[in-house]
Amino acid sequence: MTTQTEARSASGTALRDLSDAEFEQTYQCDRFTAAVISSRFRYIMEHVCSQLITYAFSPQIRESTDISAAVTGPPSLNFAMPAVAQTIPLFFGSIPDAVRIALEEYGIDRMVPGDVIIVNDPYRVGTHLNDVCFIRPVFNAGEFVGAVTIRAHMLDWGGRAIGGFEVTKTNLYEDGLVLPPTLLYSAGKPVRSTFSLILDNTRFGPIVLPDIQTIHTSLELGAGLLGETLEKYGLPAYLGGIRYACDAAAETMRTALERLPDGVYEGEERLDSDGLTDDTEHVVRVRINKRGGRAEFDLSGSSPATNSAINCSWLDAKTAVAIALKYLIDPRSPFTSASLRDVDVLLPADSIINPSPPHCCMFYWEPVLAIINATFHAINGVLGENAVAPDSWGGTIHFASGVTADGTPWFSSAGATVTPSGPWGATKDGDADSSQLMVILNLLDGGTEQGEADNPVVVLRRDYVPDTAGPGRYRSGSASVTDSLWLTPAEHRISTFHVKRPPGSGGVHGGRAGTLAGGWLWDPATSPVAEKPDLLPLTMSGPIYGTATPLMGVVNPQTNELDPDGEYRFLLTPVQASANTMIRFVCNGAGGWGNPLERDPRQVLHDVRDEYVTIEGAARDYGVVVVGDPVRDPEGLSLDTAATEALRASRGVV
Repeated sequence: MTTQTEARSASGTALRDLSDAEFEQTYQCDRFTAAVISSRFRYIMEHVCSQLITYAFSPQIRESTDISAAVTGPPSLNFAMPAVAQTIPLFFGSIPDAVRIALEEYGIDRMVPGDVIIVNDPYRVGTHLNDVCFIRPVFNAGEFVGAVTIRAHMLDWGGRAIGGFEVTKTNLYEDGLVLPPTLLYSAGKPVRSTFSLILDNTRFGPIVLPDIQTIHTSLELGAGLLGETLEKYGLPAYLGGIRYACDAAAETMRTALERLPDGVYEGEERLDSDGLTDDTEHVVRVRINKRGGRAEFDLSGSSPATNSAINCSWLDAKTAVAIALKYLIDPRSPFTSASLRDVDVLLPADSIINPSPPHCCMFYWEPVLAIINATFHAINGVLGENAVAPDSWGGTIHFASGVTADGTPWFSSAGATVTPSGPWGATKDGDADSSQLMVILNLLDGGTEQGEADNPVVVLRRDYVPDTAGPGRYRSGSASVTDSLWLTPAEHRISTFHVKRPPGSGGVHGGRAGTLAGGWLWDPATSPVAEKPDLLPLTMSGPIYGTATPLMGVVNPQTNELDPDGEYRFLLTPVQASANTMIRFVCNGAGGWGNPLERDPRQVLHDVRDEYVTIEGAARDYGVVVVGDPVRDPEGLSLDTAATEALRASRGVV
């Protein structure tokens, strides 16, 4: 929450230093009212999202919460956004401009109470076609005073790939139904032609239709609550609350930038491939010129736009910069459209981070992650002990589709159920969590039971993998593994684009990077391992990998085991697999913080007991000698203090 000691008004005077009279003159209300209204905006958006999640039909919304909601002010405030829901940061930077662009193009003067417009063109509103914006105007005494917006991922929006997640799409025309700002509800009533257009293009009308209806009622809730706010506090205070929320957010970012030493900071991040070939890497470069409370992010030198679906629009590049800065230097204040008021972002034309139509942007989050990790690389070095180790990147997408016994097509919506969630990076405050989502997301894992209920799959294992965490005085979370058994013949598609090297340069402040990701498939038609499905051993090495089909990762070409000196493998085309096929995914580890040899030996002992670290890994990575059997007698483990001191001394620790 923003504190007045950290914030300044637009005039440059700290909010806490404004007299009561000056504050009221600036914001048309007193301090308490301004704080209540700005908090209420956030409360309303969380309410809107909660209702949508509760009544949604799509697992993407109901289980994963792939949605967001935002409040927008009137044109007189340049459509300022004082609040956005905390559901998914990936929408933070794009929603403010998306709403402004959509409203200006459609025409505010054409809108009446109860209207809802819909738009999903990534070149107008960012992200990808499945993330559809639903915008409802808010009026006060007949005057347009802003809008409430929901952006939600639709389960299917047409195009050549069911669900849309196909990286080999080469242009927007293959991607799906592209909608400019279009009237969906007129004065509260459905526009039949728009609904017909949508239902004629989606493969999942029985799910998409009730989701749209639920979105409509959730927008009604938001507009009603904003109306109550206007009625209670009046229009001047309402608009003052918008400006206060934005000014406070802008000034906490400015204060954070002022704490950062002036200078030029550079970083880069690479994507393993474009999904069309496995030998073409794409790079995102960032040059940060920071002076006082301002910063310029120059991404010149980044790769040209790809011919696949791995591109992001300029709106999403803004999201990446916002997430990186909030995460690294300004994590305590809510995000608003003014958070980047003192930050300029320069993007090269026709690049992977600023393409031109008709380039496809379906996998827009991959360039976004590259910008974020390049920024981590650039800034972490000057943060000292405040450096934040990068997370595991995540981003492994698995989709399966097939036909049931009665001929009905099915599409896997298992999501995180069959792909592991990665760990976070460590900080000076302690070890990081395992099995989390990457920094761009705040989604939920719907759980094994729901995934198995919705899909012909049995989840055999979801577990942490020992010795995969980034070592450090404080370690990262551990990498996770997920094994699944697919009960019917299916076509499997894999998309992941960062398994060659650790994200964001790995560990910080002397910490080291975690291990890298991999994926394998055992088809009973070709592998004896899958003939009698059973639990696969947790180890990342062994003869079982020799009969597998590598799906992703850097592997030994003879054994198919993960090997940092091996060959890069990536599944370029979908694979057809038999019933009872088994698939294993293991995600990247993340970065550690601080010298691993300075980790408290007692913490290492606990890690061995809890099977985050093996006895061998304790000695190799931390210089700690643990005695005992962690499997058969975990509570009987003990430290060999003398041997630990000798081992660490041999490595230069006094």
